Amino acid sequence: MFGFLIKKNFCDGWDNIFNLVVVNLVFLLSGLLFAGFIMVFFQWPLIWVPVFLLMTTLFGIFGVAYGTVAANIADFKGVHITDFFHAISKSLKDGALFGILCGFLSVISVVAIKFYVVQLQSIPGFLLAAMLFWLDVVLILSLQWFIPLHSLQNNDFKKCLKKCFLIFFDNTGFSIVNALYTLVLSVFSVFCMGFVPSFAGIILAHTNALRLRLYKYDYLEEHPELEATRGRKNIPWEELIYDDRETLGPHKLKQIFFPWKNN
Repeated sequence: MFGFLIKKNFCDGWDNIFNLVVVNLVFLLSGLLFAGFIMVFFQWPLIWVPVFLLMTTLFGIFGVAYGTVAANIADFKGVHITDFFHAISKSLKDGALFGILCGFLSVISVVAIKFYVVQLQSIPGFLLAAMLFWLDVVLILSLQWFIPLHSLQNNDFKKCLKKCFLIFFDNTGFSIVNALYTLVLSVFSVFCMGFVPSFAGIILAHTNALRLRLYKYDYLEEHPELEATRGRKNIPWEELIYDDRETLGPHKLKQIFFPWKNN
């Protein structure tokens, strides 16, 4: 299933590359503006911390807004570049809450770990820092599903937050693999100067990942006898993604890069 996911992410990204680039430019320009301000006032936490929280709030709104576009792309629907800008007004509340949450968690984690390691310099301090680090890992692996859950299931902030952890603990291995895949996309984004896949491409990848993963729960709902058995782990993924595979089509590299040679 993961192999098909990578293929679908690539094809969806390629078919909507202009959309990705424009949205990523919005993220990049906003990020550079805030980053420059933070670097100038880095010695004054009372100034840069609120600015950092404002940046994460804005990114949360943009992320949730693009999640709506990504959901349509993942569902093989056509999208327009203006869809992202139209979705911003509908994403203000939940996007802002998500951004503020991520910002506060980031600031608290950095300050706390620095305090435990640098200032305490003791075994209890290192143990507390290690515990906080692994707590952050769980939070990152869980919260990666927030935007896809919001766009695919239209849940409110609290319900999305709750489901993030349910998805993670029920699909821990898949969440870890998807996070590593996200890391690869992030490194590739650096080489592409942040134009692709970058923020928009990663949101699209997460949306595709969750969309396919949710087929598992539709299947288990139709086969309740598997809920408490080992059969829960033997999901027939090839059968579940058959329609998506057929809709996507072969999409060979020659057809993608040299479409005029298809005939």
